[in-house]
Amino acid sequence: APPKALKALALELLGRNVQITWWGNIRFEKSFTPELAQLLSRSGCIALTGGLEVASDRLLSLMKKGVSVEQVACVTKSLSDAGIMVHAYLMYGFPTQTVQETVDALEYVRQLFENGCIQSGFFHRFVCTVHSPVGKNPQAYGIELHDLPDTTFARNDVGFADPSGVDHAALGLSLRKAIYNFMHGVGLEEDVRFWF
Repeated sequence: APPKALKALALELLGRNVQITWWGNIRFEKSFTPELAQLLSRSGCIALTGGLEVASDRLLSLMKKGVSVEQVACVTKSLSDAGIMVHAYLMYGFPTQTVQETVDALEYVRQLFENGCIQSGFFHRFVCTVHSPVGKNPQAYGIELHDLPDTTFARNDVGFADPSGVDHAALGLSLRKAIYNFMHGVGLEEDVRFWF
């Protein structure tokens, strides 16, 4: 949901004195200022979910997400300070993502939890789909696609060979365990390498 539309919704709810609770999905755009966050909260917004994705400026730029990790920190802090619960969609295993970038991403997420910017999150494994930018132009992302599986239904997900050679599956267990603990306030003082 774009910030402009959510502002209009909040003003309409407040103007009509409608008392409901609501939540939605956003992109962590810089337009989500502290003032807008307070307005959304007053209108009944209790939670927002946004895609932090890979928590790496290099990879966010490669994805053309239009956000930076610094911007995400500012927006999530504004939302949380307004009493809005923030859930972060996260991913790992994006083409060319290194082990160091994955560890750095977890450290960034740890800091967001520690500083009260986010209260919830989940790491999903990147899946390449045939109609995505990665699937349509794999060379731009430094990968080669595998042949599509021989099936008569839902030929959408396509495997790929990542030259980084990173065993993303092995990293996933550590990421999920760490974030589960962070959501419960556990392990925030640990060096993130502890989880791996």
